[in-house]
Amino acid sequence: MVERIDAAAHRHVGTAFTAVDSAAIRVHRERCAKVRNRNVDCLKCAAACTSGCISLVEGELVIDAVQCVGCGTCATVCPTCALESLNPSDAQLKAACVTAASDAAVVIACSQAVAALEGLLVEGSCAEVVCAGRVDESLLAGLAAEGVAQVTVLCGACDRCAQRHGRATAELVAETTRLVLDAWGTAMAVTVTDVPSASVLREGVAVADALSARDGYFAEERACEPLCAAVEEGAPPSEGALVESRADGAAPAENDAVAQANEVDASAPISLSSPEAEAADVTAGPGLRFYWNSGHSRKVSQSMHVMKDGTLPHFLPDRRERLLDALAQLGEPKAAKLACRLWGAVVIDGAKCESCRMCATFCPTGAIAKFDEADGTLGVTHTPGDCVKCGSCQDICPTDAITLLDEVPTAWLVNGEKHRYAMAGRPVSLTDNPHQILDTFRLDFNGDIFER
Repeated sequence: MVERIDAAAHRHVGTAFTAVDSAAIRVHRERCAKVRNRNVDCLKCAAACTSGCISLVEGELVIDAVQCVGCGTCATVCPTCALESLNPSDAQLKAACVTAASDAAVVIACSQAVAALEGLLVEGSCAEVVCAGRVDESLLAGLAAEGVAQVTVLCGACDRCAQRHGRATAELVAETTRLVLDAWGTAMAVTVTDVPSASVLREGVAVADALSARDGYFAEERACEPLCAAVEEGAPPSEGALVESRADGAAPAENDAVAQANEVDASAPISLSSPEAEAADVTAGPGLRFYWNSGHSRKVSQSMHVMKDGTLPHFLPDRRERLLDALAQLGEPKAAKLACRLWGAVVIDGAKCESCRMCATFCPTGAIAKFDEADGTLGVTHTPGDCVKCGSCQDICPTDAITLLDEVPTAWLVNGEKHRYAMAGRPVSLTDNPHQILDTFRLDFNGDIFER
């Protein structure tokens, strides 16, 4: 079953993304900026997906979970960690890197490079990932904090691999890591290459021999095996597969059985706006909901509960916390400012701002937070260290009052500095909003006013 959804729509986006949830990728849809507000432009996962599992085609978000290879590239580019890689997990990958380290150097190899060099690599000399796009900045900074001086990300022949988009993500991460570590005065080298070094090759194997074996392996285009292949055949994952068992113990469900219950053909493409999709997107059992192409049903939260301050729940990604912890271990920053994909600085134009504070309502991490003081002063604070540069605030601001700056002073990141924006109360205007006067009274009476 292939899902197609207008990328500007909101109703089914959370359901669609949950179809990707598997032993390799955990979906936290409440963290997704697009799920939280349909006006957010972020679809980085679709741009980076290496297998066609998540794609954007002529304005439609297309999710075909059967195509997922568990590479984790989508999780690398997701600013809010709404997609979490489990294949391997971050902790498992770092442990594998530390184990494989030799002379303060670490080699991380993609699965296709390992397959191409089968029998030529020193056993245990490389930490293996499905695709080079799996590597992220928090891992590399953590290795730098451990004293690693050189990290090599070894790819196969990317121009002959179906997962070729992963290399672009690996290059992006390598460049971002260089910028961050340079700002901290740390000289760890990060290289993305398709040429294996002699240090990981068995004795007597020359680099030229390895390149010849690689070229022979990629004489035909290669692709990582979809995660569903072993499940569909009723067999366990193939030997050497990185996929681990589901952490939540959820049991697989039969696509055909659920589809039959909903009178939907599970083999045909479907639009999420169709009556068939409406029929499919119903409760399949107590607390269970079926997702096309996920191969299972599982208990999920049906909605996000608004918190007492009127904002959606916040979550600071573990990767961001680990990155900041690693930088703290490296000492004080040497550069005054840093511009990269990871952090942004919010500036609010008071002349344009209407004090709606929607930026704080939908901020995924709480980097923008509301404040209401006893004297009636209200506004928002911005903590650049918690900003993941998702762009939600800028995208949803109704008056274009927010600018997200790329360059951030490093002192703001390490000191947890907050910027305070005091705002004026919103004027009552019955012509613009007939409910605004009622809303104003609700503020004065702590919400204890109801319409009949």
